[in-house]
Amino acid sequence: MGWNPYNVFDLNYGEAEAMAQADLLVSSGLAKLGYDHVNIDDGWWLRREADTIRVRTTIYPSAALPDGTTSLRPFVDRLHAMGLKAGIYTDIGLNTCSQRWRPGTPNLPAGTVQQREVGTYGHHAQDAALLFTKWGFDFIKVDACGVADYAPDVGEVTDGTFRAFTPLIVREKPAQSKAGELARQYADFAEEVRRVAPGRTPLISICAWGQADVNDWAQRYGQMSRTSFDISPSWDAMLFNFDSAASRALFAGPGHWNDPDMLEVGNGAFDGKHLTAARAHMSLWAVLAAPLILGNDLRRMTPEIAAIVGNRAVIAVDQDPAGNQGVVVSRVGDGQIVAKALSTPGRKAVALINRGKAPLKLSVDLADLGLAPTAPTRIHDLWTDATTAATNGRISVALAPQETALLLVEGRPLADGIDLPADLPARFDVADEGFKAPDRTPARQWVLAQIGFRPYGAPLLLDGKPDHAGLGVAAGSRVRIDLGGRYDRVSLDPRTLGGTTGRYVIRVGGRTLAEGVASQKAHQMILHVRDARQLELVAPPAADGLKEFGWYRMSLHRRPDA
Repeated sequence: MGWNPYNVFDLNYGEAEAMAQADLLVSSGLAKLGYDHVNIDDGWWLRREADTIRVRTTIYPSAALPDGTTSLRPFVDRLHAMGLKAGIYTDIGLNTCSQRWRPGTPNLPAGTVQQREVGTYGHHAQDAALLFTKWGFDFIKVDACGVADYAPDVGEVTDGTFRAFTPLIVREKPAQSKAGELARQYADFAEEVRRVAPGRTPLISICAWGQADVNDWAQRYGQMSRTSFDISPSWDAMLFNFDSAASRALFAGPGHWNDPDMLEVGNGAFDGKHLTAARAHMSLWAVLAAPLILGNDLRRMTPEIAAIVGNRAVIAVDQDPAGNQGVVVSRVGDGQIVAKALSTPGRKAVALINRGKAPLKLSVDLADLGLAPTAPTRIHDLWTDATTAATNGRISVALAPQETALLLVEGRPLADGIDLPADLPARFDVADEGFKAPDRTPARQWVLAQIGFRPYGAPLLLDGKPDHAGLGVAAGSRVRIDLGGRYDRVSLDPRTLGGTTGRYVIRVGGRTLAEGVASQKAHQMILHVRDARQLELVAPPAADGLKEFGWYRMSLHRRPDA
């Protein structure tokens, strides 16, 4: 949680603007609510020198030291003295996004071709030591334009402005990207950060926009990973970024979060004249357990916008210690329902979303949320503060255009002592392997594993009805579940989703617990897993038309003493 200048200032800001926002984070009480990071973005550098990066002191005057050198340590120390944390920006390539896409910006790096190569490529150890040891930063956003946008045929490369860099990311063409090499670059930089900051936990934000299958491997090297392109302050752009993360609940959890980009609350279509949409935007980021990075000018924030970003109950949903991302329950037309399991059994945060421009009534059965339909159920609206009860085992709301109702639902689990996948998505780990659709992009999502849906997004059906307790996975995928010794047994039904059959394997602690040839027929299995720490589900390999697989009707039975 924190603030970043890019959404509202682009690159037209400096130390004065950043410190003004920092002062307001503290004086408004937002810092005490968790908004404690002040992250500067692209544009802080003047040039790369032999053993350092020189800061542009015209916009960061405190960086000018008496001996003629420059340092952002004074800026960082001021933030730390205020009880805040400091974040900075780099690129995993040689050059940055602003150099490629903001050629008219006055504060671009200057000097020779090599001096203007301020990205971290080839300088991982040097830059990690500079930024985290010498200057003391707590957070870094690592962009990726430098490995995507400086191909040999780019005009600014052919005219000698920049050196060529054969792309590791070919935008919207995953088969042509070099995901392995991209991962190695981020891995090496992350290792250097850990090495130079022992005893600290600097946060690394991987910003590769959902390209090159980054969302499948980024959790190993960063604490947050962008799932999409840059956000903009429009309703459609916000929904696009939301969708890029909403299908990836099994890829998020404590220490590694899906990042649909910074908040636009207070800007454009989410400003003080559009409070319904602003509340919806905040609700969707909260139910995703997404990072909450403010992107508005706090000096011009209205009381109504301040109340939205400062809603304690909504922030608590986002920051719930279980670390579960919300799971999509259904989407029909403009209506969508997402439920986030909270740390107390039987408590869910439920977002009922009207994506469209006309009023809409949405309903959801408690059973589809994993809650007992006959038990007393309390429903608290986190925006209106109204409390009601479920009627006939259902929740129904009337929504205005572009409205989202964010409800805290407190009931009883569907079955005592049993957890369903949607109760603990943060305990799943999906390996970066298995069949991948050739056209997978942030705009055309193909997700290796989803709860209740097939990899390309169609509902996972069982006897014609949605199976909210099943996993739709890619052929050849490998899914691990952190059991933590809490369960006696796991029940599931392995089935193919069309195409040929193949052998699946189920392992516990590295040993094979069960295997077989899957078919489309029911085959409910009971797996005895007492004291096991991890369960591994390996789908049949992709072959002869088999691209998808289903682990249906999954339930985890807790030990009585767990």
